Amino acid sequence: MARMTAAEAAVHVLRKEGIDVAFGVPGAAINPFYAAMRKVGGIDHLLARHVEGASHMAEGYTRTKAGNIGVCIGTSGPAGTDMITGLYSATADSIPILCITGQAPRAKLHKEDFQAVDIQAIAGPVTKWAVTVLEPAQVPRAFQQAFQLMRSSRPGPVLIDLPIDVQMTEIEFDPDTYEPLPAYKPSASRAQVEKAIAMLNESERPLLVAGGGVINADASDLLTEFAELTGVPVIPTLMGWGTIPDDHPLMAGMVGLQTSHRYGNATLLASDFVMGIGNRWANRHTGNLETYTAGRKFVHVDIEPTQIGRIFGPDYGIVSDAKAALELFVEVAGELKAAGKLKDRSSWAEECQERKRTLLRKTHFDEVPVKPQRSMRK
Repeated sequence: MARMTAAEAAVHVLRKEGIDVAFGVPGAAINPFYAAMRKVGGIDHLLARHVEGASHMAEGYTRTKAGNIGVCIGTSGPAGTDMITGLYSATADSIPILCITGQAPRAKLHKEDFQAVDIQAIAGPVTKWAVTVLEPAQVPRAFQQAFQLMRSSRPGPVLIDLPIDVQMTEIEFDPDTYEPLPAYKPSASRAQVEKAIAMLNESERPLLVAGGGVINADASDLLTEFAELTGVPVIPTLMGWGTIPDDHPLMAGMVGLQTSHRYGNATLLASDFVMGIGNRWANRHTGNLETYTAGRKFVHVDIEPTQIGRIFGPDYGIVSDAKAALELFVEVAGELKAAGKLKDRSSWAEECQERKRTLLRKTHFDEVPVKPQRSMRK
């Protein structure tokens, strides 16, 4: 095997995992890693004005395309603490980003050395995994595990902290034979999907709630196809906005306390069944839970087992990646439609569209001074 520094091995892992761009701000404790990036090559670096900004840039990069993972790099101490807001944002929205920080030498970590903050402890509550790697030979495997964790189950961020002497120590590593670890993504069974569709088919005024998990799984087209097969209107959450086009006849509006539509709220209150796919039932979407849940049945499909029942107990839950579930939903719904066993939802869909046409926020104000809504309307 080849000998190289632990930092160079880490960069090789980044390349093998598909990383070709990173965001960050150099500094003394992370400069060996930057030197390794320059030596190995293949990763473009975008210099941020501030490390918190770099963490948000990494999050934005992940969001731009399914499969992307944004990387944020910073030095020891305040660079790591500056990343915390970006890490929390990524955790809250289930966005995988990798934050890499420099650290004081191992021998000085307990001696209040310059900028030797315990970033592993600070970042732990806002990441899937935060680790200070103390053994140089473990560095490439820590990065390997980080990518598996970020991609598995509910996606989220990881922080890897590298003491400067760990970065510079030579280790044995063979990048040519490196392989990424498979990500864990649970899949719904046909029996589960058939039961969920049977519950939907028994209802009179069903809705689909599309969450960010649909976008994370790159399954928006499948969500739209399932809605069209069943004729069931769709309410996206804020994180699921874009899963179905705003001008689609089955787009029923958004619901909740913020960024909601009057017609969306009215449609939710008129429904008797809700199937949530890849969503969290966050309170910005649900508002008062008693109002949101009263008089309707719920099916919840989510990749994270402990998310089902966390906000309220659904009538039926399925642990599954959104894409895997929707592929089966489309298959089973297609078979039922071909056999003439799906209800006609056209009148319910038209009722939702009528609300969408009529229950609009007021924008025609004549008061002086001029309201912003009036200027925007004109």
